[in-house]
Amino acid sequence: MRMTGGEAVVQSLEAHGVDTVFGIPGTHNLGIYDALRQTGVRHILARHEQGAAFMADGYARAAGKVGVCLSTTGPAALNTLASLGTAYSDSSPVLCIASQIPAEGIGLGKGYLHECEDQLGSFAPVTKWRARADTVAEIPGVMHEAFAQMQNGRPRPVAVEIPCDTLDESGGVTIPAPAAVERAAPDPEQVQRAARLLRGARRPVIWAGGGVIGSGAGAELQALAERLQAPVFTTVLGKGAVADDHPLVAGATILHPAARAFLAESDVMLAVGTRFTEEESDRWRLQLPGALIHIEIDPEEIDRNYPATVGVVGDALSALQLINEQLRDMHGQENGIEAGIAQLRHNVWAYCQERAPAGVELVQTLRKALPRETVLVSDLTVAAYWCRRLLDIYEPRTNIYPWGFCTLGFGLPAAIGAKVARPDRPVVALCGDGGFMFNCQELAAAVQIGLPVVTLVFNDSAYGVLRPQQEARYGAAHAVDVVNPDFVELAGAFGVDACRVESIEQLGPAVTKAIEADRSALIELPGTLPWPVMEPSARMFESGLTPRRPSALGEGRRTQL
Repeated sequence: MRMTGGEAVVQSLEAHGVDTVFGIPGTHNLGIYDALRQTGVRHILARHEQGAAFMADGYARAAGKVGVCLSTTGPAALNTLASLGTAYSDSSPVLCIASQIPAEGIGLGKGYLHECEDQLGSFAPVTKWRARADTVAEIPGVMHEAFAQMQNGRPRPVAVEIPCDTLDESGGVTIPAPAAVERAAPDPEQVQRAARLLRGARRPVIWAGGGVIGSGAGAELQALAERLQAPVFTTVLGKGAVADDHPLVAGATILHPAARAFLAESDVMLAVGTRFTEEESDRWRLQLPGALIHIEIDPEEIDRNYPATVGVVGDALSALQLINEQLRDMHGQENGIEAGIAQLRHNVWAYCQERAPAGVELVQTLRKALPRETVLVSDLTVAAYWCRRLLDIYEPRTNIYPWGFCTLGFGLPAAIGAKVARPDRPVVALCGDGGFMFNCQELAAAVQIGLPVVTLVFNDSAYGVLRPQQEARYGAAHAVDVVNPDFVELAGAFGVDACRVESIEQLGPAVTKAIEADRSALIELPGTLPWPVMEPSARMFESGLTPRRPSALGEGRRTQL
């Protein structure tokens, strides 16, 4: 079939089931946009390429599908890199399609418009795979391989670039069938060794990471936990793998002193889909039980940070199904562990309540205000730090967090992508004033398509994560205070419903009202939260957990300009 390069791109997307893309048109990628105009693929117009790629990431995480972003050449392509790094770190399948200068000029440094030396190479640190299609005929094959790379093995972003003249040219094209998605089957011997170790465990414990959610293995994990009567801890990205109100779930509390004591009594840990990163392991100071079973789809992660007694390389769902089958004769005899988990959770809450009641009040207020099915999207802010450990999450893909790369500006655009993916659910973004300003212009994208995202802005007129760290480490803060706009007026200028509340107590009803209104909304809460006592970094504060300035949250709002 004869078609243009732009049409070959769009038809390849359609062949792989893509119905939504995020991006911004530019001089060099108009061939794709002309092809989009003639199809049913929905295009969400971002206001910055970083926002477009964050939207694609939020979409991928909420939907469990590939997210696609489009950019033009040079500066636009480079604008996506921080977002792709976020997706790479958190194992999210995002496809970035960028245009290029004319094919005959690539690599010559002649001074073409938007020319970037080794544009494709710039994607190397933040993508799993990258390639250029130099002819129209090559486009379907490159696109096919891009989807295969994203959906097999560890899901991570990929990048495809296509010269602008190739997008406009016509040629003979064959669109292949969609790339096959194959679950990586674990070695049966590894599975048997893991099952034997679990069968003989006196007090096993489970640690579930984002790989459980990525493979859709939550039900199998819960079945195994019930069979073993084993407590389930989660990483931040693993929250929701099993509902946090299940009696065997201890939540994302493993770094708390009470949880570490609990862990010390266990003899075998089953870790599934987690890499034991710095933040999750307290810089690898967390003491694990004597025997470790590590299920991971990426063989390079086995033994990287903690030595595994048994390493099971393969898809989490497949591995857990096989282990459950090996242990099918075990029936979860009551061993009192549920009471122990309930006491652990009570102790954690009591510890936090005693040291930082405002943080606990925030979590309790949000949990009461948010419907159970809410998709919560976090930026990097102290409020999100409290919620990432203590806020109960009940379903997979409803806790979206920029964990590994920790990228400011993620919250709002990722929430837009998540809402596009899940229009049937409330979507709420937690942002600080600093992070919100990175991509606040994406409010316009939400309004343009009538997308009801609720954004909470916790405004301490500073980069509030950094100020208390500077004061604790150096005795003074520098270059962290910021001058903000009036966020209520700013949101109103975009056509967003907005209000300011003066206390956590007022926040709950405002969130409920905004969700029920089913319109784009922004709620600002001025003030400063205490540092989360659940984080190992709390050790740095010698004079208490509440930052020395400014006021406590909800008191004494600073003048806004």
